[in-house]
Amino acid sequence: MKKLEKSPLESKKFIAVMIWSLFWLALTGYGIRNGISEDVLLAMIYVNGMVQGMFLGGQSFVDGIVRKALAINGSSTSKSPSPIQVELKP
Repeated sequence: MKKLEKSPLESKKFIAVMIWSLFWLALTGYGIRNGISEDVLLAMIYVNGMVQGMFLGGQSFVDGIVRKALAINGSSTSKSPSPIQVELKP
């Protein structure tokens, strides 16, 4: 079974979101440097904040479901394999 506790740098989703955040930061810096309208910059910052919030909320939701499933399946006495332990073979 895969370990559940891993560092953020081992997560592909975390790395993708950090790259996306750096892109937004660079784009915002470019906008400030070139004198883009304040309304456009504000919209860019709001969108980046929403994306970050949705990522954190989604990750927390998924982590809660996985931990609950592990708690239920870990205390189960049935002999059938749990959905988490089933390996898919090509």
